Amino acid sequence: MILQPKRNFLKASDVQEGDEITFQNEGEWVENRKFTNPDGSAKQQFIIEVEYGGETKSLSLNSTNRNMLILHFGKETKDWVGKKAKIQLVKQNVAGSLKDVIYLDPIITVDNT
Repeated sequence: MILQPKRNFLKASDVQEGDEITFQNEGEWVENRKFTNPDGSAKQQFIIEVEYGGETKSLSLNSTNRNMLILHFGKETKDWVGKKAKIQLVKQNVAGSLKDVIYLDPIITVDNT
């Protein structure tokens, strides 16, 4: 078995509305150790590395964030590397309690050359 080092996740409590992140890699699907599907199998989560405040952090992208990024940056996640997004904090019901959740607003740059 190959053991992975503990990830340094970017959490809603770490950020402020309007902060920016930069995507550092193409991400990967990993088995979620906390939540399972109705049939008992492990849920999969998409985790991508981002630069925030001069540090590399892991960020789990929910389907809303993934769909928004696909819409603006395309389906190929390796094309997201170097692209930026602005953070929005949204109150959402998570496991029965209202919590801040990170939503991403892609930053679109136009090349005028």
